[in-house]
Amino acid sequence: MIKEIRIRNFAIIENLAVNFEKGLNVLTGETGAGKSIIIDALNLLLGDRADTDSIRSGETTAFVEGVFEVADPATLGVIQEFGVTMKGGELLVKRQISNVGKNRCLLNDSPVTVSTLAKIGNFLVDLHGQHDHQTLLRPETHVDLLDLYGKSGDIRDEFARNFSDHQTQTKKLRAMKTNEQERLQKEEFLNFQLSEIDEAELSEQEEEKIKAESNKLQHAEKIRASLQRSQSLLTDEQGSILENLGQVLKEMESALDIDPALTETVERSRAAYYELEEVVESLRNYDRSLELNPNRLEEIEDRLAEINGLKRKYGNNIGEILKRREIIAGELQQLASNTENMKTLEEALRQKEKVLAELAIQLAERRESAAKNFSGSVEKELKELSMDNVRFGVRFDYPPDPNGFILFREEKTQATATGLGTLEFLFSPNPGEELRPLVKIASGGELSRVMLALKSILNDQDTIPVMIFDEVDSGIGGKVAEKVGIKLKKVASTKQVFCITHLPQIAGLASSHYRVEKESKGKRTRSSIRLLEYEERVEELARMSSGETITDASLQHAREMLRH
Repeated sequence: MIKEIRIRNFAIIENLAVNFEKGLNVLTGETGAGKSIIIDALNLLLGDRADTDSIRSGETTAFVEGVFEVADPATLGVIQEFGVTMKGGELLVKRQISNVGKNRCLLNDSPVTVSTLAKIGNFLVDLHGQHDHQTLLRPETHVDLLDLYGKSGDIRDEFARNFSDHQTQTKKLRAMKTNEQERLQKEEFLNFQLSEIDEAELSEQEEEKIKAESNKLQHAEKIRASLQRSQSLLTDEQGSILENLGQVLKEMESALDIDPALTETVERSRAAYYELEEVVESLRNYDRSLELNPNRLEEIEDRLAEINGLKRKYGNNIGEILKRREIIAGELQQLASNTENMKTLEEALRQKEKVLAELAIQLAERRESAAKNFSGSVEKELKELSMDNVRFGVRFDYPPDPNGFILFREEKTQATATGLGTLEFLFSPNPGEELRPLVKIASGGELSRVMLALKSILNDQDTIPVMIFDEVDSGIGGKVAEKVGIKLKKVASTKQVFCITHLPQIAGLASSHYRVEKESKGKRTRSSIRLLEYEERVEELARMSSGETITDASLQHAREMLRH
């Protein structure tokens, strides 16, 4: 329930604080006194968007605070899910609106977003504004009310989840099929690239190896000339290196016979001689192996051209080309799996459709069964609101869908996120008239009473503890108004109910009666609210009955209403 509201610098409210009680709380006052402003402030506490135009003239910041008593375990769970710590079951909501700084939103002093507050507010208060009964003029809302009455929420939620999954999977499958031609073209192109790389039989060491071979073949003649000159210098010419080194060795060996200290030097000279002989042999072997092969050189050049062509397409070197080859192979594998994925998805959709069909039929049958009792309950409530000859019904419409997958009563039927087909409330206010769509024939006053009747019926199913009616008395008066008040009083036996009204018949039934007043001092206007004592209630009811001129008769009539 709402325990307290404090408002400061909001519209024409300068500073206001009011405590509320359980039961039926009625707000009355002259038109323009500020009753709706209080509702607007309460809407801020429930997550409405802030408007700096609502800040009182001459001020920079407006404040609205409310203390809510929360007992419902589900609501407590939702609040705690958002990280808000509860204190003894009380929730303090603060909104600050500023045109010079940041707007603030706090729950028990924990900052939250407005969207979070709105989600929590939906669990705290059910607010019906002056025109909210007109939601009945939208047939799509009728299914929500019937499901609430028939307690079909669980099966409807399950159907909605599965329907959403089915829609998502269907779009995915449609996209996969639409892109099939594109997939085939891409697969063909990737296969060509893979074949081109594989046919080249690349290895990371090959390029450097054949480049070296190419360089050798290109300079074979120069190499041979150098080898031959080297051999000639070592062995062929008179006074060659080997010949001279051999002579040096003989001289040193003869000296060795005289001085053994030359042994190491002689051994090193002898080793140098033998090493040069091996060098000569290596040069001869290399010379014999060296060949001038233009055909091989051409083969190498062609191979290098092939490698360079692949490098331009797939990477800067053979290593990158081979990595690209693995990526292409992976993409091909993924594309190849698309066909299998399509088959898997198609099978999953078939299974999902079986589940949806069962849920949809179960939900439709439950609604039709609930509609019979629902219509009778609405008629009973409306009769108590002086609509004695009214008839109420629910019409179900199941449009066929030749491409659908739900077979309902031997015909494929259209499904939406709320179930099979549509439903609409029917209404007949006068005897002898056939049932027709409520949205087409009900007057404003009739709609108000229908909405109140529905709220009375759904009172037990609706777990929201606070209900607010802003001028539910629109279009009614006299005895009907009294019966509306009695109905509100009945709803208030299990909920905290607020009602803004201009009718004394309703105000006289209040558990707590508040008067909203407006006064002007100088150039400023202020709005205030106060709880009325008994005699003040008598005067207020008399004013509401007879206007500003209050007579003894109107006062006596007011006392009779309160006594009743």
